[in-house]
Amino acid sequence: MLPAIGLTLPLELSIYLFLVATMFSMGLSLTMRKIVEPLQHHRRLMGIALFINLILIPLAGIAVVRLLPMDINVAAGLLIVACAPGSTIGPKLAEFSKSSISLAISIMFFLSVLAIFTTPVTLTLILPGAITEQIDFYSVMTTLVILIFLPMVAGMAITSRCRNFADRIRKNVFLFANLTIVIFGILFIWVQVTGEVRFVDSFYSVGINATLAVLILVAFSMLGGYLLGGPDKSNRQMLATSSANRNLGISLLVGASALAGHGEAFLIIIVYAIVQTLVSGLIAVKWGQKVRKEERRKRKEMKLNGE
Repeated sequence: MLPAIGLTLPLELSIYLFLVATMFSMGLSLTMRKIVEPLQHHRRLMGIALFINLILIPLAGIAVVRLLPMDINVAAGLLIVACAPGSTIGPKLAEFSKSSISLAISIMFFLSVLAIFTTPVTLTLILPGAITEQIDFYSVMTTLVILIFLPMVAGMAITSRCRNFADRIRKNVFLFANLTIVIFGILFIWVQVTGEVRFVDSFYSVGINATLAVLILVAFSMLGGYLLGGPDKSNRQMLATSSANRNLGISLLVGASALAGHGEAFLIIIVYAIVQTLVSGLIAVKWGQKVRKEERRKRKEMKLNGE
């Protein structure tokens, strides 16, 4: 049985629906070969990705909330995002930047699975006791297994056993997964209008420091991934964009469990999601444009040289 997370029932259901649809969609695009093959040549890079996402970014989150004064609940919301790796848009950003999609898929898979266990543990170590006491971490981890791991495995099972069927439904499932976050946004606005949950009243209490902290963490995550991504430029770009994006589904679930009564803290998770997507998405597109421009230049030179 899924735990109540302190929001209105439609909002709770929309979060659950978003997680299940997103992870099932991801599973339909995965095979064990896609996951394991990149590791044969990039074990060191995988280790670096785990270090950045599971250790470096949470530590950076702690430093930022200590340096920039903000409400303790807002800081908690920020730390929840910093501790939740495994964004599902990593491979899409790799596609935009013309970098290694296969490696991005492998990193996304391992981070998504590890996040089920590492996020609660990390938060127990860094969040104030008054907040962690509100969270039933066993219940949260069980919920994450049900909503993240099982749908992903189900999608992978369909892909391995019924490849044609998986190919037919993949696009529609992906579109539905995107639709679920739109549904969540509509419901989020609706409860403001009806007054069921007045998150909007807390908007101004988030403060400029929290917004600045989000920008710093996103920039730090991208820079860390780029600098530690090794000698290959495409790998550096892939690691930069995938590290900058935290796991929205896990953040929403854990944040709602811990901070449902604190609208400004819940709102900072949404702000983080918007900022990370816009910043990394625009940079990934710009990198991809440079690669395509260079490819066109080389083709032109080869044509002129008669090759």
